[in-house]
Amino acid sequence: MSAAHEPALDLEDLLNPDEQRQFRALCIATAPDELADLAAVIELHVDQVAANAGPATDVDTARLIGRALCGLLGSDLEFDAEQRAQIRGAIEYFIMTDDASSDLEDVLGFDDDARVLNAMLARIGHPEFSVELPG
Repeated sequence: MSAAHEPALDLEDLLNPDEQRQFRALCIATAPDELADLAAVIELHVDQVAANAGPATDVDTARLIGRALCGLLGSDLEFDAEQRAQIRGAIEYFIMTDDASSDLEDVLGFDDDARVLNAMLARIGHPEFSVELPG
Protein backbone atom coordinates (compact mmCIF):
# COMPACT_ATOMS: atom_id res chain seq x y z
CA MET A 1 0.00 0.00 0.00
CA SER A 2 1.07 3.54 -0.63
CA ALA A 3 1.74 6.18 2.00
CA ALA A 4 -1.24 7.95 3.54
CA HIS A 5 -2.57 10.85 1.49
CA GLU A 6 -3.96 13.25 4.10
CA PRO A 7 -7.24 14.90 3.01
CA ALA A 8 -6.97 18.68 3.05
CA LEU A 9 -10.54 19.52 4.05
CA ASP A 10 -11.81 19.61 7.62
CA LEU A 11 -13.87 16.64 8.82
CA GLU A 12 -14.87 17.84 12.28
CA ASP A 13 -18.40 18.83 11.27
CA LEU A 14 -19.00 15.65 9.28
CA LEU A 15 -17.55 12.76 11.29
CA ASN A 16 -16.86 11.86 14.90
CA PRO A 17 -13.19 11.65 16.00
CA ASP A 18 -12.88 7.85 15.57
CA GLU A 19 -14.40 7.99 12.09
CA GLN A 20 -12.12 10.90 11.15
CA ARG A 21 -9.00 9.09 12.36
CA GLN A 22 -9.83 5.83 10.60
CA PHE A 23 -10.89 7.53 7.37
CA ARG A 24 -7.78 9.71 7.21
CA ALA A 25 -5.52 6.69 7.73
CA LEU A 26 -7.21 4.88 4.84
CA CYS A 27 -6.86 7.73 2.32
CA ILE A 28 -3.91 6.45 0.31
CA ALA A 29 -2.54 7.38 -3.10
CA THR A 30 -4.46 5.42 -5.73
CA ALA A 31 -3.98 5.30 -9.50
CA PRO A 32 -7.07 5.71 -11.72
CA ASP A 33 -6.96 2.09 -12.95
CA GLU A 34 -6.51 0.87 -9.37
CA LEU A 35 -9.61 2.80 -8.34
CA ALA A 36 -11.68 1.27 -11.14
CA ASP A 37 -10.66 -2.24 -10.03
CA LEU A 38 -12.13 -1.63 -6.55
CA ALA A 39 -15.72 -1.98 -7.82
CA ALA A 40 -15.31 -5.77 -7.79
CA VAL A 41 -14.00 -5.60 -4.21
CA ILE A 42 -17.05 -3.57 -3.17
CA GLU A 43 -19.47 -6.01 -4.82
CA LEU A 44 -17.74 -8.97 -3.18
CA HIS A 45 -17.93 -7.26 0.20
CA VAL A 46 -21.68 -6.62 -0.14
CA ASP A 47 -22.19 -10.29 -1.12
CA GLN A 48 -20.17 -11.40 1.92
CA VAL A 49 -22.17 -9.11 4.22
CA ALA A 50 -25.42 -10.61 2.91
CA ALA A 51 -24.09 -14.17 3.27
CA ASN A 52 -22.83 -13.62 6.83
CA ALA A 53 -25.63 -11.35 8.04
CA GLY A 54 -26.93 -11.84 11.54
CA PRO A 55 -30.24 -10.63 12.92
CA ALA A 56 -28.80 -7.16 13.60
CA THR A 57 -27.00 -6.71 10.26
CA ASP A 58 -28.41 -3.88 8.12
CA VAL A 59 -27.87 -5.48 4.71
CA ASP A 60 -30.04 -2.86 2.98
CA THR A 61 -27.76 -0.01 4.05
CA ALA A 62 -24.70 -2.04 3.01
CA ARG A 63 -26.26 -2.50 -0.43
CA LEU A 64 -27.04 1.23 -0.70
CA ILE A 65 -23.46 2.13 0.17
CA GLY A 66 -22.11 -0.44 -2.27
CA ARG A 67 -24.35 0.87 -5.06
CA ALA A 68 -23.33 4.46 -4.34
CA LEU A 69 -19.61 3.63 -4.42
CA CYS A 70 -19.92 1.51 -7.57
CA GLY A 71 -22.03 4.24 -9.18
CA LEU A 72 -19.33 6.79 -8.43
CA LEU A 73 -16.60 4.50 -9.79
CA GLY A 74 -18.66 3.67 -12.88
CA SER A 75 -19.45 7.29 -13.69
CA ASP A 76 -17.73 9.30 -16.40
CA LEU A 77 -16.27 11.60 -13.75
CA GLU A 78 -12.53 12.19 -13.57
CA PHE A 79 -10.84 12.49 -10.20
CA ASP A 80 -7.59 14.15 -9.20
CA ALA A 81 -5.08 12.43 -6.90
CA GLU A 82 -6.59 13.83 -3.70
CA GLN A 83 -10.11 12.83 -4.71
CA ARG A 84 -8.94 9.31 -5.61
CA ALA A 85 -7.27 9.00 -2.21
CA GLN A 86 -10.47 10.08 -0.47
CA ILE A 87 -12.60 7.69 -2.54
CA ARG A 88 -10.14 4.92 -1.68
CA GLY A 89 -10.43 5.84 2.00
CA ALA A 90 -14.23 5.57 1.93
CA ILE A 91 -14.04 2.22 0.12
CA GLU A 92 -11.48 0.82 2.56
CA TYR A 93 -13.58 2.07 5.49
CA PHE A 94 -16.66 0.34 4.03
CA ILE A 95 -14.93 -3.01 3.56
CA MET A 96 -13.58 -3.00 7.14
CA THR A 97 -16.14 -4.92 9.19
CA ASP A 98 -14.78 -3.77 12.55
CA ASP A 99 -14.62 -0.01 12.15
CA ALA A 100 -16.19 2.59 14.45
CA SER A 101 -19.19 0.26 14.94
CA SER A 102 -19.30 -3.43 14.08
CA ASP A 103 -20.99 -3.81 10.69
CA LEU A 104 -22.24 -7.35 11.29
CA GLU A 105 -23.16 -7.17 14.98
CA ASP A 106 -24.71 -3.72 15.40
CA VAL A 107 -28.08 -2.72 13.92
CA LEU A 108 -26.52 0.68 13.17
CA GLY A 109 -23.28 -0.93 11.98
CA PHE A 110 -23.30 0.64 8.53
CA ASP A 111 -24.39 4.11 9.65
CA ASP A 112 -20.78 5.16 10.24
CA ASP A 113 -19.85 3.81 6.80
CA ALA A 114 -22.64 5.91 5.27
CA ARG A 115 -21.43 9.00 7.17
CA VAL A 116 -17.88 8.46 5.89
CA LEU A 117 -19.19 7.95 2.34
CA ASN A 118 -21.37 11.07 2.51
CA ALA A 119 -18.56 13.17 4.00
CA MET A 120 -16.20 12.04 1.25
CA LEU A 121 -18.79 12.77 -1.44
CA ALA A 122 -19.38 16.26 -0.04
CA ARG A 123 -15.63 16.90 0.03
CA ILE A 124 -15.09 15.83 -3.58
CA GLY A 125 -18.15 17.76 -4.77
CA HIS A 126 -20.44 14.85 -5.71
CA PRO A 127 -23.18 14.66 -3.06
CA GLU A 128 -25.56 13.25 -5.69
CA PHE A 129 -24.19 9.78 -4.81
CA SER A 130 -24.96 10.21 -1.08
CA VAL A 131 -26.83 7.59 0.92
CA GLU A 132 -29.77 8.82 2.97
CA LEU A 133 -30.11 7.18 6.36
CA PRO A 134 -33.51 6.83 8.02
CA GLY A 135 -34.27 9.02 11.01
